[in-house]
Amino acid sequence: MQNKKLNKRDIQIIQRLAREKLIEYCKLNDVIGTGVFSILEKDNKVLYYPLEDQQVWGFSEIIRGKSFVCINTSLPYDKQVFAAAHELYHVWFGSSGEIMISKDSQEPDSEEEIELYANRFAAEFLVNEELLRQEMKVFDIDKDSLGTKEIVKLANLFTVPYKTMAKRLYETNILSRKEFEKFMIITDEQVDIWCNRLGLSVPVRKDRIGLSNLVDKAMNLYEKHLITYEKLEYLLEFAELTPKEMGIERESAYQPPTDEELDAIMEE
Repeated sequence: MQNKKLNKRDIQIIQRLAREKLIEYCKLNDVIGTGVFSILEKDNKVLYYPLEDQQVWGFSEIIRGKSFVCINTSLPYDKQVFAAAHELYHVWFGSSGEIMISKDSQEPDSEEEIELYANRFAAEFLVNEELLRQEMKVFDIDKDSLGTKEIVKLANLFTVPYKTMAKRLYETNILSRKEFEKFMIITDEQVDIWCNRLGLSVPVRKDRIGLSNLVDKAMNLYEKHLITYEKLEYLLEFAELTPKEMGIERESAYQPPTDEELDAIMEE
């Protein structure tokens, strides 16, 4: 848990900002989930890379006026989703440069006020209260009989970490403080057991490497004959891809026409 907390006014400001962005992207009545990556990629160069240190969820930086974001793909997918929404706060509200760190593999904690803002924004953006209550009604989840099973279902529905969902249920007064503290001691291993038990399908994007539109640009240059096969091969290596995986076979070495072929051409 965080020692430092946001005050009521801070929370109201963050809720307003999140709501404005949800309206802007026509997502107020829609579960965002993995769609957060498309929103992040819209105006930013995004690097998806499996960092060895799983305490680092992601970071963002402005370089020469362009926004760059890195998401650690060695993390479970739901945590990558949260990291993307967290970095959107930094990108949209001009506070990039911080590294998103979690000491215990759960939702990142921080004494830095700006990181508390970003965490709360991510939660409000991915799980807005109106939609949460709506989805609970749609899936017959009674707020008076919430258990770990139901919280796991809701976390899976919104593609957010289990503890993010438990916290949202508390922040929206659906869970009491006592209930919230009880559910927060559930471990990742116990959550995984519940996911297996319920047959929940969690999207997998572990250890993915993606370098914004580098691959597409390299392919365009090759298709326009502006770079060689070897140059394409070199560029694709950054994304751990090969030309063959992109449907391109190595071109055979150029063979000049024979004398007979030249004579035949001249006679045409």
